[in-house]
Amino acid sequence: MKPSPLILVFLCTTAVFAAQPRPSSVVIPLQAGNQLLVPVAGSTPGANGTFFRSDITIVNLASHDETVVLEWLPRVGGTATTTTITIPKQSGIRSSDFVAEYLHQTGLGAIRITGVTSEGVDVVAALYVSSRIWSPQPGTSGTTSQSLPAVTLGNAFYKGVSARLFGVGSMENVPNYRVNVGIVNMDPINAHTFDISAALNARPFGVNHYVVTLPPRTMEQVSLGNDLLPNAEVLIQDTTATTSPFTSWIAYASTIDNITGDAWSELAVPFAPGTIGTGMSAQE
Repeated sequence: MKPSPLILVFLCTTAVFAAQPRPSSVVIPLQAGNQLLVPVAGSTPGANGTFFRSDITIVNLASHDETVVLEWLPRVGGTATTTTITIPKQSGIRSSDFVAEYLHQTGLGAIRITGVTSEGVDVVAALYVSSRIWSPQPGTSGTTSQSLPAVTLGNAFYKGVSARLFGVGSMENVPNYRVNVGIVNMDPINAHTFDISAALNARPFGVNHYVVTLPPRTMEQVSLGNDLLPNAEVLIQDTTATTSPFTSWIAYASTIDNITGDAWSELAVPFAPGTIGTGMSAQE
């Protein structure tokens, strides 16, 4: 598949790149970089006649052709694979079924995207990535989808950093919505165990815990059911006892309307360790 011409807005963009710091605030900016992660992508059948695919765009903003390594980090039980492509300078590629067409994979996973040279990571690579997961809506001629931003790896979490999700519960008819939490383990060597604490109902009704272990270079998506109210919070902690320097991970949540398939996604943000429950309130 030939790269498509670069959209005019990208031709007029000046990109500034620097080493990405570890997360220090609840804001994870959208930006270009030399290493990015699409936290969840897929080509897989869903419930009620849906079939979910990933519409992904990768743009090379640099003034040189870029060799790009695409690492498929599958859902637990799958096999990690690597694909290498070249994107000409100031141009991009796009596919409405990226996982099948470029990675030749099925199922659910994450995609690590790296600009490289013959010596390793290209420190001046300028890659911009956008992604959404979509499906034909059964019974109609339309589609339903949700977007989830790609993350520069400088914004990944490390050992000792917990992460939280806010706003994943529904403001409308709560039982109609289900919530999934996904975690990507980018450690190439070690398995990691994560504790997910979810406040399923308004306080003080308690907290439910989920424990999931991810092998190296894999992801997993955990269902939290359909009990989360608007003021629910989700705390995710890496509880692995390891001194490995490769402890980076990312988490996200996806909330889906069980009737229409309408959905939204949210990236987890870094948060100081502590107990769940900070008095967040919700008003209809």
